[in-house]
Amino acid sequence: MFSFIKKIFLFLLFCSYTAFSQNELAQEIDAILQTEHSDKEVGNKEKLQQLLYLLSKQNKTAKTPQLGNLYAEIGKYYYKNKSNEKAIVMLKKALQIQELYKKESLEILNKTRNNLAWIYFYEGRESERYKVLEQLLHDDGNDKYTLNAGIDVAVLETKKGDFYSGLNRLNVLLARNNAIDEEIRLRTVIVWIYGKMYENVFASKKPSDFQIVKKHQLKIEKEFNNTSLNTNDLYTAYNNLANVYDAFGDTETALQLYSKVESYYKTQGDIDKSLTALNNIGLLYSKQGKHKQATRCYQEVIRGATAIAQIATAYDNMGYFLNTNVPLDKIPYFQKAIQILLEQKETTFTVPSLAIIRESGYQQDLLVYLVDLAYHYVEAYKKDGNKAYLFQAKAVLYRIDELVSLMRYESNTEQSKLFWIEKGVNTYMLAVEVCYGLKKPDEAFYFMEKNKALLLQENIKLFQAKLELEVPKSLQEREYKLHYELMALNKQFQEYPNDHLLKQKYSKKHKEFQQFMDSLQQKYPDYVKIKKGIETITIDKAITTTISNEDCFVTYILNEKEGYGIFCTAKEKIMFKISDVPAFQKNLVVLKDYMKQPILDKNEMVHFKQLGYDVFKSLFPFKGALEKITNKKIIIVPDDTLLNLPFEALPIRTNGVLSENYLVSIAEVSYLQSFSVFEKIKQKENKPAKKLLAMAPYQFENKALQELLRSKEAMEALGVYQSSDIFTGKQATKENFYKYSSDYEIIHLNTHAGIDSITQTPWISFQKNQLTLNELYGINSQAELVILDACKTNDGEFASGEGIISLSRGFFYNGSKSVLASLWNVNEKAGNEIIDAFYTKLKQGKSKSKALQLAKIKYLKEHQFSEVLPYYWASFTLTGDTESINISKKMSYVEILFIVLLLGLVLGYLYYKKKRFFLKK
Repeated sequence: MFSFIKKIFLFLLFCSYTAFSQNELAQEIDAILQTEHSDKEVGNKEKLQQLLYLLSKQNKTAKTPQLGNLYAEIGKYYYKNKSNEKAIVMLKKALQIQELYKKESLEILNKTRNNLAWIYFYEGRESERYKVLEQLLHDDGNDKYTLNAGIDVAVLETKKGDFYSGLNRLNVLLARNNAIDEEIRLRTVIVWIYGKMYENVFASKKPSDFQIVKKHQLKIEKEFNNTSLNTNDLYTAYNNLANVYDAFGDTETALQLYSKVESYYKTQGDIDKSLTALNNIGLLYSKQGKHKQATRCYQEVIRGATAIAQIATAYDNMGYFLNTNVPLDKIPYFQKAIQILLEQKETTFTVPSLAIIRESGYQQDLLVYLVDLAYHYVEAYKKDGNKAYLFQAKAVLYRIDELVSLMRYESNTEQSKLFWIEKGVNTYMLAVEVCYGLKKPDEAFYFMEKNKALLLQENIKLFQAKLELEVPKSLQEREYKLHYELMALNKQFQEYPNDHLLKQKYSKKHKEFQQFMDSLQQKYPDYVKIKKGIETITIDKAITTTISNEDCFVTYILNEKEGYGIFCTAKEKIMFKISDVPAFQKNLVVLKDYMKQPILDKNEMVHFKQLGYDVFKSLFPFKGALEKITNKKIIIVPDDTLLNLPFEALPIRTNGVLSENYLVSIAEVSYLQSFSVFEKIKQKENKPAKKLLAMAPYQFENKALQELLRSKEAMEALGVYQSSDIFTGKQATKENFYKYSSDYEIIHLNTHAGIDSITQTPWISFQKNQLTLNELYGINSQAELVILDACKTNDGEFASGEGIISLSRGFFYNGSKSVLASLWNVNEKAGNEIIDAFYTKLKQGKSKSKALQLAKIKYLKEHQFSEVLPYYWASFTLTGDTESINISKKMSYVEILFIVLLLGLVLGYLYYKKKRFFLKK
């Protein structure tokens, strides 16, 4: 007993001694830090020596909070004494100890992380800085270091081109912080990101972005004087606001803001910031044709600026707006801008490598200068006819492709990826134009593929990689559900940043998503880290893996001014140019409108035939085109406004009976988003357990949706096929779709579909609820064929360079091999006839594309007058794999009874024969 009491006494004595010694250590650290010295530099050296001496007396195995603080202070004073490497070592040691006391002292830990991040910044070690800041943010503290880290990470992401990751982070912080200083500071950084996005715009603009920025502007201007922020922050915001106003065409407001910024920084003596505004003023003058005023601005920047980025921008602007019609005179300015930014002294210009561009830290600026250079090389060729300029342009365009691909790959949000995909669109068209001039269809095909559905291809590859990790289906579905709920709230909060209720909802949802992802990462660490790049298929591989001797394909690239195509069979490649594209685009608008009309008068019918034939000739302008596609299977890879054109409904001649002169009458047509996407789709091996799932609500809880009178009968008719399950009426629910859709080879949905008027998100309706495109992404489909027997299921928001964001896309994302979907509101009677005939032809062993062709031809043969117009029969198009599907009908009761009777007769006969045989014996 005495021994036990003695041990307790010694333990308590040790604890009290340790506590005393640690308190003593804390006091000694404070005493050293509070020492004043007349010479700051000498004082810092003395303090470092005293702290190191204090460390030498410590028991370093006792990892106490005070020892962690000592390491942190030594790290700080190594930094003050310009010994950054030693500072990093000490701060890392401090972090190892402070991590142990995170729950009690998170702010102290975050302070050390913040100091380490700053040293990495000064050392130019941005990736290591990013990791430290991410760790700081992950712990979700409520201190100034967490706010600063969120802003710093957003800035880092913006600088590498991931604008929307940065915006998302800042919106989360804005939703959580109510203090006026923090709120206004965050709003100024949000405006800065939009300013960066729009300072060098060569792609389309989103009006919603402009409205978002103006809302932030109102709040900043209203509340700024109530903050303790530096006035410089306000004028930085004004400069960025001017970038956005300029991009959206309000040059008057932009000029007022730039002038205000220039004047302010002049009075402050900040020459570089003043010249930044002057550069922008020069750009505005150039756009207005005021070349003398613009040149004076650029020359003043070149003479006075110390920042190389400003000097380079001035040279690029001078070259682009140089008052001459000779492209060769402009080219040296772009070359000079690139060399200045890369700090190259060479007199001979060479295209910089991707590694050099990346190391410079000026990727976005260099992208603009390279695009300007490539464009003017092409203009020089058009002027002089010297093909050497085309070869120079091609070299630059390949580098642009690498750079855009890098920034897209390094972006973490779909919005940022789409931003950079869109940035590449015009340069890919330019690259195809160059390849056409050089007669290089193989290289043109590469750029055409890079212009199509890159994000879908990446997402399919990512989804397939995640499936290999065998994460439970329920967790994957929850991840996608939370992710897209958060995205929806983020979009709303961006548009209404002053809505306090929305602010709370967004903050709460972000926390829920973060907690779920943390738990997922603990169980499946590789799942969260997966990031997949893309591979672009070559034209030769597309030919050998996709088409046979009886097949052909045509792929297009198109914008409002130019268009090209490549037609291929197993034996030949033909590259062609679409002539007079502006007129072609106008004709296409009228033609597609005709195709959606159930009735045309006599004059309209004549015009439709002629217009359709003209469009056909424009899309197949090469010699012998009609003969080359007759009785062939043709795969079409459309682009831009061709994406929602049913090629099979194009008239191939103007005379004769219309129903016999559509393209569908001579060719079996199917579509692909791109060959590279199709290659990824083919790699997934589907193993469905059952054959056919058909769902038809036909009556809807949402009374705005019309009852589908023929739907129930059409779906119940599918019950004759083996291994089929039919859900109609109240059984056709969203819940049942989630529950069963992963088990079937064919999924058939006969219902209503549409696009949300506010979010532009496609949806398809079940009996009670709608299923949105975003909700489709989490389902692991085993389907070889999805039939979206509803209105506009192939319709959606158009994303330049990516295609139409439709319901079809969602099914390809989650593993489906092919989708039969509609381009416009389907006529219910005609649609049911075509689908019924389609199933009949599938049962006969026809391929999916041949079955659809024959179903449409059958419809055209059995109808006349207005019912042979494309509106009735051409809406359904097949995208993806065209292979046949083995389906067969169940035996009817009569057939079963007949077989039983026949079997009985056979057995009876055998029995009778056997009995007679034994009787004879």
